[in-house]
Amino acid sequence: MLHGMFVYPWDLQDEGAAQVAARLAGAGLGRVSLATAYHAGKFLRPHGPRGRVIFPEDGTVYFRPDPARYGRLQPQAALMVAEHDALAELARHAPDLQVTAWTVGLHNSRLGAAHPDLACQTPFGDVLVNALCPSQPEVRRYLAALCLDTAAQPGVREVAIETPGFQTYRHGHHHEFELIELPPAAETLLGTCFCPACLSRARAAGLDGAGLAVRARRDLDAFLADGSAPLPDPETDPDWAAWQSLRAETVTSLVAEIRDALPRETGLSVIPSVQTPNSLCWREGSDLAALARTADRLDVTAYQRGAEAIAADIADVRATVGEGAALGFILRPTWPHVAGADELAACVKAARDAGADRISFYNYGHMRLQSLDWIARAL
Repeated sequence: MLHGMFVYPWDLQDEGAAQVAARLAGAGLGRVSLATAYHAGKFLRPHGPRGRVIFPEDGTVYFRPDPARYGRLQPQAALMVAEHDALAELARHAPDLQVTAWTVGLHNSRLGAAHPDLACQTPFGDVLVNALCPSQPEVRRYLAALCLDTAAQPGVREVAIETPGFQTYRHGHHHEFELIELPPAAETLLGTCFCPACLSRARAAGLDGAGLAVRARRDLDAFLADGSAPLPDPETDPDWAAWQSLRAETVTSLVAEIRDALPRETGLSVIPSVQTPNSLCWREGSDLAALARTADRLDVTAYQRGAEAIAADIADVRATVGEGAALGFILRPTWPHVAGADELAACVKAARDAGADRISFYNYGHMRLQSLDWIARAL
C-alpha cells in the first residue's frame, strides 16, 4: 500500500524534485499527486525557498498540451512550463515515486470567462464564470481530452479528477463576498445551474426544468427581499430531489465517458467533493456510490476539524460507498484539522479501520515540514 502527498509543481521547481522525493520517502510516502491542471490562489509557503507567498496562474496546465485533442475549450500551459517540466523532473530524479496527475477539471475561471455560454448559470441567468457546466457537450469533450492528454505525459500512472461536476455557489472565488447570511438552501439554489444544456437534459428526462427555475427565482427573490420567506429543502422537496438526481447522473456519466476513453493501464481516481462533511457532496452532483462503481477508485477529502469528526466523516463515506469500493482518504496533517502526531495517528487509524487502501496528505507546500514527522509517526 503506497501512501502519498499532494504537491504543486512550483514547489518541485523551487526545492528540486530529488529533495522533495527524499523528504517524502523519509516520511514513508511512495506516491505523489502532482497538480497538472490548477486554478488561481494566494498561498502561504512556510518553507518556500524563493518566497513565502505565491499567486498561481488561473486555469492553466503544468505540461505542454496537444491542441489537436481539444475543441472550443483549449488548455493554456502555465508560464513556468517553458523552463520547468515537473513531470519530466519527477521521472528523471524520482523514478520509483508513483505519480498521480492531480487534475482540477471544471473549476476554471479562465475558460469560464472566455466562454460564458459554457459556464453554469444561476436561476436568474447570472453566469458563474468559475464553474464550467458538465451538461455542456463541449465541456464534456474538454475534460475527456484533458484527461487523455494528461495520461500521455511522462510517468503518469493515474489521473485524479477534482471538480468533475458542478460547483457550489461558494467556492472561494476572488473576493467572494456577501452581506446576507445564506442558509444552505439559499446557497444551493444560487449554485444550481439552469443553463440551456441543463434544461435540455431535463426535458429529455421528463423534468420541467424551466418551471423549477421559475420557482427558484420566486423563492430566492422573496428570501433576498427580507429573509422571511421559507425556502424549499433541495434534499426532500420531490421536484428538487429529481433535479439533484439528474445532476448526479450528469456527473457520473461524464466520469464513465472519461474512464472509457482512457487507456486501461491508466488508473482513474475521482476526488468527488470539496464539501465538509462529505454528506453534502450532492450539492456538486456527486453520488459517492455511483462514482465509486464508475471510476477505478475514490480519493475522498476528510477535512473536518479534530480526529473525532474526521473519523465520523470517514465512517459515513465507507457506509455510503459500500464495502467493495476502492477507497482512499486525503488528510490535512496540520492546523486547523489536527493538533499533532497523536491526532493524526488517530485519523490514519480511522481510515485504515474503514478499509482505506490509500491515505494521502494535503499539501506539501502549504504545511510546515514538521508535519512530515507527524506523518512518519502516524504511518
